[in-house]
Amino acid sequence: MGIDYAAPEEVLIRTMNAFCRSILIGLAVLLVSQSLLAQNAELAKEKSAEEAVAKYIREVREKSGLARLHRIKDGHLRADACSRARRSNNSLGQSDGIGPPEKVGTLSVFWYSTLDPDNPPQELAEWAKGPEKKYEQPHRFAVAVCLIKKPDGSEQRYYIDAGTYMSAVKSILNIPTWD
Repeated sequence: MGIDYAAPEEVLIRTMNAFCRSILIGLAVLLVSQSLLAQNAELAKEKSAEEAVAKYIREVREKSGLARLHRIKDGHLRADACSRARRSNNSLGQSDGIGPPEKVGTLSVFWYSTLDPDNPPQELAEWAKGPEKKYEQPHRFAVAVCLIKKPDGSEQRYYIDAGTYMSAVKSILNIPTWD
């Protein structure tokens, strides 16, 4: 390695440039870390809300003497919940009947939004008890949550969808066809 005969000003400028790059890299790492921590905290809140709603549905069904449902994951539910969240659709509602082909096996979906997922609306309990015996009974259920925070952080709203489904075997055998 040769001796650097650069002027002291050039050495100082190179040293300062390297120092500034190090600071910028450090700040970038810090910002990315904080962003990931915030996303993880949001996902943890969504998961906690999902668990609370699923527990509530199980308890309602158990107290009503209804069959225990197997819990599944349904990515369509979360997509629907987040779609309502993007539109700020705070409505409560439900749909019954077999849905479009990408939602094979769906019997019913109930949706609502809330500031507190630990206090579900009474309508969720009524939905969880259904349907009447004359209709096809569910074998599985899923819960999905999409958490949205106001930009100023003053409020966070949970958009919650819960669905009931046919048994896995019946879902496969009952693929609807559309004309």
